[in-house]
Amino acid sequence: MNMPEALQQTTNAWQIVTHLGSASLLIPTVIITVAGLWQCQQKAAVGLWLLALTLAILICLATKIAFIGWGLGIASLNFTGISGHTLFATAVLPVLFHWLITWRPLRFRFAGAGLGLLLAVAVGVSRVVLGAHSQSEVVSGWLVGLVVSGVAVHALHERLKPPRFALMALAVLMFVFDTTTATYLPTHYYETRLALFLSRHDKPYTRHELMRPAT
Repeated sequence: MNMPEALQQTTNAWQIVTHLGSASLLIPTVIITVAGLWQCQQKAAVGLWLLALTLAILICLATKIAFIGWGLGIASLNFTGISGHTLFATAVLPVLFHWLITWRPLRFRFAGAGLGLLLAVAVGVSRVVLGAHSQSEVVSGWLVGLVVSGVAVHALHERLKPPRFALMALAVLMFVFDTTTATYLPTHYYETRLALFLSRHDKPYTRHELMRPAT
């Protein structure tokens, strides 16, 4: 195998990992998880999780719109907005895996949350490797997502076995191996359009402009 082929295979592998943080997979995962938790009488946990998740997404969106529309970033940190993939993965995957085995003994319950966090860390690393985000943007996504998942996991108090349809959430995640364009929601496009509409600017600000030395 020559170097270009090896590099392409490595890139493809990271694209699979990064897909774990895509809205196209995690939105249906959240819907299935919420339905299952509701059936298990975890209504308080559902409410807290959805509230925290909504606030986190709004914060993430605000940072991106502020930069795309007005160029408001932090050049010293190479920060143009919170990584949405990292945030979403960290906010959802630990809750999902924790919930799927929440009826097991305590040591297994937190093992599930730990697995979800490790996957979320891998998603964040993939965003840096693929050049989609800087380290500061990924770390901020981890921190905000960790607050969301921490709130939800702490609120899950009843050790009830999840309904069988909960396994559909894992089936949804299997689509991570389909990295074609058709499996992605064009969230960045929508963010850009919204930012330009609000700012009344003709073109979005770019990372290059943020990092350009002052003259």
